[in-house]
Amino acid sequence: MIQATRGIVFHTTRYSDTSAIVKIFTEESGLLSFLVKGLYSRKSKIRSAMFGHLSMLDLIIETREHKSLHYIREISVSRSSTDVQDSISRSAVLLYINELLYKCVKEEESNRPLFEFISSALQFLSNREIPVQAFHLLFMLRLTRFLGFYPRLAKTDAGSYFDMEEGLFLDSEPLHRYFISGEPAAALEQLQLMDYPDLKDFQINRKVRDELLDRLLDYYRLHLPEMGELKSLKVLQELLA
Repeated sequence: MIQATRGIVFHTTRYSDTSAIVKIFTEESGLLSFLVKGLYSRKSKIRSAMFGHLSMLDLIIETREHKSLHYIREISVSRSSTDVQDSISRSAVLLYINELLYKCVKEEESNRPLFEFISSALQFLSNREIPVQAFHLLFMLRLTRFLGFYPRLAKTDAGSYFDMEEGLFLDSEPLHRYFISGEPAAALEQLQLMDYPDLKDFQINRKVRDELLDRLLDYYRLHLPEMGELKSLKVLQELLA
């Protein structure tokens, strides 16, 4: 079947000396794998730079039923990952978000709300007026809505306990180790009420930010055990320090 669709690049793997397999989250058909022949050939009309981290593409694709690999007929870049690459911190956030999505999003069917959520977040990330120190935290919190474990957050006093198993705040410490408390819990409470432009007025120190990030990753792994470790985590924390 031939169809036009927008797509967001999740991952590229070299397949041979000249070819690659590219995983793209498409607006019309969800996550698909494409065999791009001759990508690394000098004569190729398609350039490897087109498949940068989370690049937005306009595509004409050929999908084959019951096949794991599909083909790109036409391609153009509507927004490139180079939009943020002249900022080291924004590039670090982009790489982290890219790896997180690659680890978590597996659906092979159309999910336009998720596609629009990712596209909108990338536009905010390229906006230099929006600080990035806590951008990844807000992105992680909002992404859970599409992954099926969005927490039932509510207004609470700082120091309350967020139960990661139940996805809600409690007045007393849970009888298990999967909870967030203290300053990270208070920061989580603030984030639940924010959109990306609101980050301009959000203050969080490095220690609390890193602790909340670690606990949010625990929250993800609790609900997505297959997620594993993120290689970009250490780089992100160092560059945002």
